[in-house]
Amino acid sequence: MKKKEYARLEVKKDNLEELPSTCGVYLFQDESGETIYVGKAVNIKNRVRSHFHNYPLSPLKQEMKERVSQVSYILTEDENEALLLEEELIKSAQPRYNLRLKDDKSYPYLRIDSSGSFPAIRLSRKKIAREGRFFGPFTDVKGARQGLKTLRSVFLLRSCRVAESRFPLARPCLDFQLGLCSAPCAGLISPEDYQKNVNQAISFLNGDYQLVSAWLEEEMKKAARNLNFELAASYRDRLRAVKKLLARYRLVLPEPQDIDFLEAKVEVNIAAIALLKVRKGRLIGCENLFVSGENLEKEQVIRQFIDEFYLDYFSLPSRVCLSIKAVAQKEIVEEVGGRSCIFSGPKSQAEQELLEFTLENCRKNLELRSSRLKKREMEIETKLKEMQSLFNLPALPRRISGVDISNFQGGEAVGSVVSFWNGLPDKTHYRKFIIKRTDYPNDYQMMAEVLERYLGKVRTGDFVFPDLILVDGGKGQLSTAQKARDLLALKIPIISLAKEFEEIYLEGHPDPIRLPENSSVLQLLQRIRNEAHRFAVSFHRKRRNDRAFHSVLDGVKGIGPKRRQKLMIALDNLEDILKQDSVELSKNLQIPRPIIDDLKEKVANLEKGHGV
Repeated sequence: MKKKEYARLEVKKDNLEELPSTCGVYLFQDESGETIYVGKAVNIKNRVRSHFHNYPLSPLKQEMKERVSQVSYILTEDENEALLLEEELIKSAQPRYNLRLKDDKSYPYLRIDSSGSFPAIRLSRKKIAREGRFFGPFTDVKGARQGLKTLRSVFLLRSCRVAESRFPLARPCLDFQLGLCSAPCAGLISPEDYQKNVNQAISFLNGDYQLVSAWLEEEMKKAARNLNFELAASYRDRLRAVKKLLARYRLVLPEPQDIDFLEAKVEVNIAAIALLKVRKGRLIGCENLFVSGENLEKEQVIRQFIDEFYLDYFSLPSRVCLSIKAVAQKEIVEEVGGRSCIFSGPKSQAEQELLEFTLENCRKNLELRSSRLKKREMEIETKLKEMQSLFNLPALPRRISGVDISNFQGGEAVGSVVSFWNGLPDKTHYRKFIIKRTDYPNDYQMMAEVLERYLGKVRTGDFVFPDLILVDGGKGQLSTAQKARDLLALKIPIISLAKEFEEIYLEGHPDPIRLPENSSVLQLLQRIRNEAHRFAVSFHRKRRNDRAFHSVLDGVKGIGPKRRQKLMIALDNLEDILKQDSVELSKNLQIPRPIIDDLKEKVANLEKGHGV
């Protein structure tokens, strides 16, 4: 898909009044034109001006304020587009003063559909072109998945993507047997009763636990009075599950308040953040994450976390409790994502203790991270020394590049190079290659082209120099890689790993070597090989899907650039549209129903092999 082109405009630092009061993304640049900070805003003028005022929670240090020479801005249609563009610009420019959250991933949400008679509940990271009720975000993906499973076991909500237009099905899926769904797809629950379950799930997510418990108890008694003992037993089990959950949510405040307790602990270029969530006076969980950056300061870390986390927070607490000096003595009411939220210091001994507990979480997380890093460094050092000895390498292989290719009968052939530093993926040095010289199945020629182009960039200094290259394959692939390297007069050790028997081929050795399955060296090589394969296959599939997507969209009357953009954002691939209900998709994307139906028909024909 062709990327949308944006118009970028600039104003000097002294002319901030010329900035627009509309939605978009802004970039701070120094005198050399380098982008040093990227942000998003509903009102660009107000947001940029706030950076240059002596606001007590300003995320920017004086050093950065002095470096800013001009402000560039890009207007967007809405906040969602601004969010996507900001992420793209931060990843491409790597601005010095933008904090980098661990793993560089967006936060997951719980989303309940707002359309249809039987809304599904799912985890979601993508909010573009999708309607629904959102809860979150959550920093712990594993915890969010477990929470979703618990919710479904209590409220029996579906998470499948089966369109309601296909109801009723002949029989329910396995989720019904596992007690995770009430099987609306098979007509085993009425829309009215299902909606009651949805409403109670929303109440539960909003913290109304006692209300939900009372509802389950009443439904249990009602079913028993009607002699429907099987249904009564179901409500009894679900009530027990809620009470068991409530037993873990201990009461920590005397009043039923909704407060977040936010703290951070900074050590040089790493900071630990902890967010304690209290709902209706009960401690329901703690979010923990790390932030990396240069010369971090506590106020800077907390302020930017507020901007990035609470901007898309769909269930804002009534108050956020902080220990920052600026808010210790007074309340600050601030607009967060278009809504007001109170920031203040602790107002009671109980709140003070909870804030101290939050800070203690930060300290322990930093200590745990430090001990894990030291242990891992010792393990990787041992592993790399063993690899150097086994393969007779001239230097410790701290940086290893993995190379692989992917194609389908020679079509859409691509190559990938992944880079591992000290045993971990270094994605900033991943590279993709589109095969240009070969349009028929020939793994050796494709491998030769990828390596020649990659090593050519290594020789000129455009790509980082590896200590070892690992190619996927056997003796033939190793020989091809050697020729490509020798052609460029480089001295980089190369080995290959053949998948069938996990045999390792070395230069100058006619016979491969086999390492035990539990060998840490073999496991590292397998991980690199598999990652190179995954990276190549995903790139190949994306090109195939894009090509197929474009060919289908080009043949549908009524789909122009804007509608194409909506479809490409809303759907991950062609097959997704067949799982969607036409009425819901038409409403969500604001594309006429007949056009959606025409598109679905063409996609279905394509899947059957009839062409488009």
